[in-house]
Amino acid sequence: MSEMTSAQAIARLTKRPPVGATELLASEPLEIDAALGWARIAYLGKPEFCNELGFIHGGFLSAMLDEVMAIAATAPRNFDYVVPTLGMKASFLRGVEPGRLIAEGSIIKVQGREVYLAGELFNGAGELAVTASATARFRKLPWK
Repeated sequence: MSEMTSAQAIARLTKRPPVGATELLASEPLEIDAALGWARIAYLGKPEFCNELGFIHGGFLSAMLDEVMAIAATAPRNFDYVVPTLGMKASFLRGVEPGRLIAEGSIIKVQGREVYLAGELFNGAGELAVTASATARFRKLPWK
């Protein structure tokens, strides 16, 4: 397990080459516990992400949760891996309006190359709005 502080983990994460989805979602790492495999990330739910009801489309919310869970999974391995998602389930508990959103991801279990993850996304009022679970597989970054 990694001995990085949260600030060190965030610095290491942000040194990786930028990913288009991360930029689109305005991802802002807030806290990472590499030893536990846990991350808290802020996102900007933009008005252009909304459906006709004025709520952020579930695909964008799922992308946010997919990213925060991947960050939690790769933090203990010093961000030298990616974790392509093999399967993911999201449960939408309430509509999410545009604004600053907070997502948390954590490792539930690592078994060989597979990792089982959980995520939660909170709306601007701090209410739990979406939960997710995922299975992913560790892959070494090609440049490592």
